[in-house]
Amino acid sequence: MTARALCFALILAALAFAPARAQQRDVYTVASVPVDATAANAAAARDEARHNGENSAYQILLDRLTLDADHARLPPPTDQLLDDLITGFEVANERTSGVRYLANYTFHFQADAVRKLLRGAQIPYCETPSKPLVVLPVLESGGAPVLWEDPNPWRDAWTAKLPPAGLVPLILPYGDLQDVQAIDAQAAVKGDAAPIQAISSRYGGADVLVADASLKADAAPHTLAVTFTRYSPGDPAPPQSVTKTFTAAPDESDGDLFAAGVAGTADAVEEAWKEANILDYTHTGTLTVHVPTGDLQSFVDVRNRLTGIPAIAKSELVAINRQQATLAIHYYGDPAQLRTALQQRDLALEGQDPDFVLERAQAPPAPSPPAPSPPAPSSLAPSPPP
Repeated sequence: MTARALCFALILAALAFAPARAQQRDVYTVASVPVDATAANAAAARDEARHNGENSAYQILLDRLTLDADHARLPPPTDQLLDDLITGFEVANERTSGVRYLANYTFHFQADAVRKLLRGAQIPYCETPSKPLVVLPVLESGGAPVLWEDPNPWRDAWTAKLPPAGLVPLILPYGDLQDVQAIDAQAAVKGDAAPIQAISSRYGGADVLVADASLKADAAPHTLAVTFTRYSPGDPAPPQSVTKTFTAAPDESDGDLFAAGVAGTADAVEEAWKEANILDYTHTGTLTVHVPTGDLQSFVDVRNRLTGIPAIAKSELVAINRQQATLAIHYYGDPAQLRTALQQRDLALEGQDPDFVLERAQAPPAPSPPAPSPPAPSSLAPSPPP
């Protein structure tokens, strides 16, 4: 090996084992937990509020990681358990009076301790975060679907209260001219590939959730049928599609029914994601991949994106030269779950064993904000001359 080649290899090896920067949302952090407590004095109210916030954050975290069917079996929190699991917290928006305390807390949980707790209780869990989903709320209205058109109370319900992020962050499109040109209601319902790809690219390569709703208001009680389909452009697997029906409670308005449909659809999307990505930690495998090294920064980016993927136990540098590095990826679960986890980190796995190539998927442009609307004419503006 020449001195230049040796220097190149040493640089790459150093980069390969350098500490990686965190590049994804920490699912073991529970943010913006509201607290409100009243006690004999402000200090006692603050202590009670934080204690209540810890209990709420614990429940939010475990609900986030586990299936609905297992929530009744979750271990109840105790003061000692919370002390063991919570590593720190931050406070925002504090407001106090002589006897009352209000704030928003963010709690950080120790991931390994939470995993140990759930495994000890024999409760399966999912910790693989999904890439964001851009939601297209389509309403079947008068025999024709509407998306951007008004009125669309289904879209209004999503805009009024977007469900909090769990493992599947949901985002709403701007609804500006670029969105209207990218996809319409008919194309969304049909799942036309090119418009779906266009709206995905508009929002940084997000997956697309078409939520097609139909309100049955000709009989009591009113019902809302929602068929939601998740599209992952570039993924050869068929899209996921589920239909849910929501029934209005007595005296519930159609607006309330749409709001319930939003919450229920978000819950179902989360549940489908968890069911597909719960890892069997007793099943392990090793995948050998080649990572191009022509561009050092690209190689480092791939290595960094591997760090923190829950399905990956570790990755090892096996060989390296000026063209490529060979990595051994030790993973939990099955190969399909590993491929899904890589896709969520925008990593493309191509080829066949033993010639798999792993590289950064082409990054779509970040979404451009809508152009500001021109100011409305002022009623105080002078009248034009006659």
